Amino acid sequence: MKLQGAIPSVLLTCCMAASPQTLRAECCFGDITGDGEVNVNEILSILMSWGPCPDQGQACPSDVDQSGDVDVEDLLAVAASWGPCEIAQDMEPCVGEFIEITCWGTFHGSNNNSRYHEMVEGRTVITTEAMVAYNNLRAFIDLPPVGYEEIGQWAFDQALTNNSQAWGDDLKGVGLYYAMQGAKVGWITDEAYDPQILADIQRTARTECNPIVMKSLVMDMVRSYGMEGYADYLEDNGMDDAFINTLKMEPHYAGWMHGRTHGFRSIEGVAINHDLNHLTVLSWDQTEPFMNDTFDWPQWNALLVSDSGVIEYFQSMVVLGDPVGLNME
Repeated sequence: MKLQGAIPSVLLTCCMAASPQTLRAECCFGDITGDGEVNVNEILSILMSWGPCPDQGQACPSDVDQSGDVDVEDLLAVAASWGPCEIAQDMEPCVGEFIEITCWGTFHGSNNNSRYHEMVEGRTVITTEAMVAYNNLRAFIDLPPVGYEEIGQWAFDQALTNNSQAWGDDLKGVGLYYAMQGAKVGWITDEAYDPQILADIQRTARTECNPIVMKSLVMDMVRSYGMEGYADYLEDNGMDDAFINTLKMEPHYAGWMHGRTHGFRSIEGVAINHDLNHLTVLSWDQTEPFMNDTFDWPQWNALLVSDSGVIEYFQSMVVLGDPVGLNME
């Protein structure tokens, strides 16, 4: 299945950086009139269209939640995204509930497409929210929560890093990076895994502008390809937003992917683990997985690894197991 779509899991996460200070609305959910702002005009449009939508095939722009009816739910959705589509960005990456991986260092010189202003088309920065999604997945398979440094030490012990020994905040940053990757991929079953799943679900999370439609599409894919009961578990416990927000994160952000987690561990004798890390790096149009720094060319060696070898590698991040062994059976 190959879905076509477009962004956010929360209303304006679709609006990505035009500069470090301003977010440009690549999509503006709730802007029915197309004037670049969600305001009283949207309320009037909803009130004037109140009731069931016309027959199928006719436009019904005021039905923002696409329920088939223009009603109070549409009013609430518009109210939640009230204001101009271009908004100021909080530039305090180390303050708040979730902090950026940049708080523990940046390695922009190690690869392209790693800076804030390059987070476009729904790609978002790596934050500690990924750790929430990661430990939620561990809890689902009856494993206790772990911290950044424990995951980071596992990665160093398994030769999944540039260096053999950590220094500074390496354990934290490396731990967060691999927690993000494990949360992105580790929920897929061995039988269902196909690399295209990661392109489809990440693209949908990033680029479906209607957050209600986006969440429905994403969770449908989790039900189709994920462990039995995982989608319900996320939804019933209010964990779906953290999961979806982690799907949006760009692995190249801040350069950790090449500056600290570029491991050379052999995978099936045809690739190294860094090649497999590129599974979650998509082509520029976000339709293909396993792309390299330019988002235009495949990470060739990774394509030689068996599907079972790839999914076991990512599942090892979740259970802190053997990257070339059997995990989560």
